[in-house]
Amino acid sequence: MRKFMKNAFILLLAGVMLTSCGSTAEVQDTGTDVVDPAETQAAETEITSGVPSDTDFGGELVNILYSPTQTGDEILFAAKEETGDVLNDEVFNRNLTVMDKLSVEMAFNIIPSGDILTFVRNSVQAADNSFDMITGAQYQLVKMINDGLYLNLIDAPYIDTDSPWWAGEYISNVNIGNDRLYFLTGDITPLFLRWISCCYFNKTVYENNYGDPAELYQLVMEGKWTYDKLAELTTGLYVDNNMNGKTDPEDMLGYGLIKSALTDSLYLNAGATYMDVGSDGMPVFNPVTDLTVSIMEGLYSLYYENPACCVYEPTTWDVFNNDVTAKFAQDEMLFLFGYFFTSDFLRDMESDYGVIPYPKFDESVADYRALVHNDVALCALPVTCGKVDTVCAVMEELAFEGYLTTSPAYYEIVLKGKYMRDSSDAAAQLIDSIHDLAYTETGYAYASMTESGGYMHRSLIDKKSGNIASQWASIQSKADAALAKLIETYSGLE
Repeated sequence: MRKFMKNAFILLLAGVMLTSCGSTAEVQDTGTDVVDPAETQAAETEITSGVPSDTDFGGELVNILYSPTQTGDEILFAAKEETGDVLNDEVFNRNLTVMDKLSVEMAFNIIPSGDILTFVRNSVQAADNSFDMITGAQYQLVKMINDGLYLNLIDAPYIDTDSPWWAGEYISNVNIGNDRLYFLTGDITPLFLRWISCCYFNKTVYENNYGDPAELYQLVMEGKWTYDKLAELTTGLYVDNNMNGKTDPEDMLGYGLIKSALTDSLYLNAGATYMDVGSDGMPVFNPVTDLTVSIMEGLYSLYYENPACCVYEPTTWDVFNNDVTAKFAQDEMLFLFGYFFTSDFLRDMESDYGVIPYPKFDESVADYRALVHNDVALCALPVTCGKVDTVCAVMEELAFEGYLTTSPAYYEIVLKGKYMRDSSDAAAQLIDSIHDLAYTETGYAYASMTESGGYMHRSLIDKKSGNIASQWASIQSKADAALAKLIETYSGLE
């Protein structure tokens, strides 16, 4: 699967290069069969969900607990009415379609993200049956994994995580072991797409300094988009605009970073790992290798040794979403590391921009990656759920219809916001390819359960160090013990 996705990514990039350059030259025959669009459309129309078409639950009510982490995200799962906003209306109509198809009713109970741990624990322990399904942030839901609050969905009816509307590889990495399945995600909510990491580049800045921006697509296609290349393209751009002898937000920058969230993607997308997973699906810490040592040193260099990098303070979403993106939009920054949702803050940007994955550490790293931030929404069923068949059918249909409607609508919004402004620019094709690279790393997903073992890159950047071997030595015994306890308790769950 990984090889297929990588090849698909390269093919898409090749298409981007041809279209972006406006080439009319004859394309060489690569020996690859040409797919007839009519055949593709026919194949797509044959896709069906795992729920039989005659399924009817007689108007049964499904109560869904929903805990969004960002203001405005309520509409991404629980749109209440049509408002004229494309994505809101697609989600609203998606939900109506599911209710009509299955003959069910869905009710949404929206609570603040900070309240979900207490709410779920109290509700399940009291067996008050106030909800049948949970949707909340990954970093929150995993904290309750060993409390015995979730149903194991490994044999759930209707759901096949190999279906394209489920993020199969991601689901495998966010669950532990081969016989347990507590968390699901994918096209069931646009939140999965929005939290996929990606890198924006300012075409005006690139063209003014280096020439044709399409060169960056070629660089990615050839596997040469690396830490060193990032440093090479940015160091010479720096201008100390305010003449104060230090890098700050007033200067001409190569890129601007915040700590914490962006360190996650820069480190793990570069090729780093925290855990090895055995054939039994059980993880073991292995965070210090020749590669991870080099990547951590490189990450430190990107933050603190490149004069073209400004580390913004404080480390908050407001600073990132407003200050960092504004600098990029003003043509005073070449690269903007963020997520698909970051494009929301670039709608008024006048210059064109392109989208590429985060850089690898070096060319020896085989694949690009697109880490999904741990604010991403996961879905689970409480052990008190007495409507397993109904709820599983609802989840499958929500994901299936999302694959057909809400996910394409989200792409359309992103595209209309910027990528399709220039009809000769095929950069929009990269959205699909980066989507296919989306993943999480088990150590990162369970960092909060293992003495922050999967957050060592954050700790090191905070204290301005690149020595991961030393950091691991200081926490290894506690982290290994926490992981052993996590697996022991986990393995004893029903």
